Amino acid sequence: MKVVDPSPLLREAAEVLREVRNEVVVVGATAVEVALHGVPAAINPTRDVDLVVHTDDVDDVVRRLEAADLAPSVLDHERGFTWVRNDLKVQLIRGFHPFARGASASLPSNPTADTARSDGHREQVAFVSDPLDGQLWVATAACLIALKQSAFGRTRALDDEVIKRDFHDVYLLLDHVPDEVFRSYGAADGHVRKRVRRATELLADRDGEPVRFAAEEMVKLGEAPNQRDAEAEILIAARAFSERL
Repeated sequence: MKVVDPSPLLREAAEVLREVRNEVVVVGATAVEVALHGVPAAINPTRDVDLVVHTDDVDDVVRRLEAADLAPSVLDHERGFTWVRNDLKVQLIRGFHPFARGASASLPSNPTADTARSDGHREQVAFVSDPLDGQLWVATAACLIALKQSAFGRTRALDDEVIKRDFHDVYLLLDHVPDEVFRSYGAADGHVRKRVRRATELLADRDGEPVRFAAEEMVKLGEAPNQRDAEAEILIAARAFSERL
């Protein structure tokens, strides 16, 4: 059980998801924040909570979200998979299913998503106020990297720009919590391990787009003074972790 001092977002998410916490796994930016808990790291603030849910559970989860006063987003680029309450956004993701029906039919799918629901790829999170009470299931650091790697190159719906945060988040995990990544890598299945190795290889390639995208995000966040220095730091972190694999 991982114990954290929750951010307001994480505390609100736990309250909203209390009735379905065993049916969903937190991934995305919120899960990265949990993985980096206690470690100084520059990341973009978020009010989005991304959840992996099994296709068969989607209708029940949606009913519970709406019972907690979350309403379906009316924005075109969020319609069908996003529920909102004030400035909180809950977004659902599922694995591949050839005959998705009901609410699950409109959810985005990720071929790696369902792996987050297995015990080797998720961990319970408790809050310091009650360290024995699991509040949420969150994807492990290795699983997060695998999910990010499977999404490398995706673009934003609004302007078709590549989402550079995916690459930078992998760098943050490899650089800031390498022991946690390595521990969860050891407990992961072959599919996740393969994607972790691939993500590491991509960020260790000086001439590849992944290191450039990660560095651009790094400079944007003020973590490095320029692109060259950012790329150098990313290469060092990726190559150091690669030597452990």
